[in-house]
Amino acid sequence: MAPTHHSPRYADQVSFSFLVWMVLLAVLVCSGGITYACLKSSQVVVRTEIRKLHRDIATCTMNTNQHRAKTNALTNRWAMRDRLSQDHSTLRDIDRSQIEIARRMSRTGDMAIHLPTKTPHRH
Repeated sequence: MAPTHHSPRYADQVSFSFLVWMVLLAVLVCSGGITYACLKSSQVVVRTEIRKLHRDIATCTMNTNQHRAKTNALTNRWAMRDRLSQDHSTLRDIDRSQIEIARRMSRTGDMAIHLPTKTPHRH
């Protein structure tokens, strides 16, 4: 008759302490795997957020550059003159002799108005 696993001959081969160590090792390996999976998952989440922020920064930079280009195009002196003439505006160029420059005096803090010297017109 062939020996079975329940016979006394095989009962003493695996001790109770060995089974405890095997269970502890299995728990340790499983907890290590779970910890690794959680850390890797959080790393992936952070990497995804960083990529999203980089995309948002690039979008904001592009929008800023487009806005700056539009502003420069709208505030261009020659473009403004053309628009005013197309709109038949009554606004005209100011003669340089009519410009006043206000500067703060460093000692007293009062404002001083300086009139520029007249320069001959160039046509």
